[in-house]
Amino acid sequence: MTAPGILRRSPDGDYVVEATHPVKYGVTVTDGVLQQTLPFPEPGSDRDPLGRVPGGSMRRLVVADREVARLYGDPIQEFLTRHGIEFRLVAIPGGESSKRWKTVRRLCREFDSFGINRRGEPIIVFGGGVVLDVVGLAASIYRRGIPRLIFPTTLVGQIDAGLGVKTGVDFGPFKNRLGTYAPAQWATIDRRFLATLDARRLSDGLAEILKVGIAVDASLFEVLRADGRKVLHESFQGRTDSGDRAAREILDSSIRGMLGELAPNLREDEMARSVYLGHTWSPAVEMEALCRSQRWWLPWRRRPSLLHGEAVALDMMLSAGIALDRGHIDKAEYELIAETTDSLGLPLWDSLLANSRLLARGLRDTTRHRGGRQLAPLPQGGKVAFASDITASEVARAARRQHSLGGRAIG
Repeated sequence: MTAPGILRRSPDGDYVVEATHPVKYGVTVTDGVLQQTLPFPEPGSDRDPLGRVPGGSMRRLVVADREVARLYGDPIQEFLTRHGIEFRLVAIPGGESSKRWKTVRRLCREFDSFGINRRGEPIIVFGGGVVLDVVGLAASIYRRGIPRLIFPTTLVGQIDAGLGVKTGVDFGPFKNRLGTYAPAQWATIDRRFLATLDARRLSDGLAEILKVGIAVDASLFEVLRADGRKVLHESFQGRTDSGDRAAREILDSSIRGMLGELAPNLREDEMARSVYLGHTWSPAVEMEALCRSQRWWLPWRRRPSLLHGEAVALDMMLSAGIALDRGHIDKAEYELIAETTDSLGLPLWDSLLANSRLLARGLRDTTRHRGGRQLAPLPQGGKVAFASDITASEVARAARRQHSLGGRAIG
C-alpha cells in the first residue's frame, strides 16, 4: 500500500508535496517449477508466481525468449493450463541486438492487442537478461506501469537481471541508455532452466557471480575457486553430490549477496556501489564488440561478439590490475583472480582492450553515469575500494599486464 503523501506550504508560499512509494517484491528459489502444481494462494497473499488472486482475472499475456519457447514451449503451456491460466504466448528474439526501442514498441502493440487489464493481469515473462530488461521497460511505460512476473531462464537472468529493479534497452552505441526503475512483482529462480544452456552462456553468468565473490562475499569466491569448474561442467544440475552442494551454495550466496547490496540502494541514489565492479569499462567494450561482430556480413567470417559477462570479466581483470598497482591487492591475489576467472571459462583478454580511446571513452561515459565521479570499484581483499582519480596511464599499464596473462581470449 502506498504511504500517504503530505502537502505543505513553504515560508515563501510555495506548495510542496512529499510522498514515498514503498517497494516490495519477492524471489523464490526452486527446482523444476514447470513440473509443480502450485496451490492457489490464500486471500490476502501476494506470494504466487502466476499472480492469481481469489476472484481475479486468469488472463495472462506470456512473453518468452524465442529460443526458450522452442525448448520449453510445451512444458510452459502445460504448466499454465494446469493452473487455469488463459494465455497468449508471444515469442521475441533474445540477444543484445534485440535490446532496442523497436522491440519495446512491438511489445506495446502486443499489450494493446491483448487488451491487458492495467492492474489485474500481470505479464508473465520467460527469458534471459535481455528479454527481462526489454519487457520490463515496455511494461513500466505502458499505461504508466503494468505488473509482471518473471521466470529467468539464464544464469545472468537468475543472479543479476532478475533480482533488481532496473529495466532498459540500448540506444545508439550506448548500453542501457533508456530505462526505468520498475521491479517485477515476483521472480522465480529455477536452475533446471540452465540445463539447456551451453558452457559459454553458463560462464557468462558465472562472471556476475564472480563479481559478488570478489566485491561482497569472500567465502563465495572460495567456493567458485574450489568447485566452480565442476558446477560449470555439471550445468548447475547437481549430477554429483558435491556438485549439487556447490551449485546450491553458489546460487544462494550470489542471490543473497546481490539482494543484500541492492535492497538499501534500489534506485542508485548512492553511486558508490560494490556491484559496479566489472561495469566501469565493460559497457563500452561490450557495445563495441557487438558493432565489431556485425561488420562482418558473411556469416562464416563473423567474429563472435562479447557476451555481457565476458565483458564484465575483462573489466574485473582490468580493475584488478589497477588495484595491484595501487597496493589494494598483492600479486598473489591478482593471479588468483585471473586463475579463477580462467577456470570459469571466462576471457582474460580481448583485443579491444588495446584500444586506449575506447577505454577512455568508456570511463568518461561511466563517470557521467555516476554523477561526475569515476567511483570505480577496485578489488581489495573481499571487498572494494572506490577510486575517482584513475589515469589513462594506469589503465594502459593494467591492460598491458592483462595481455601478458595469456589464458582464454575471445578476440
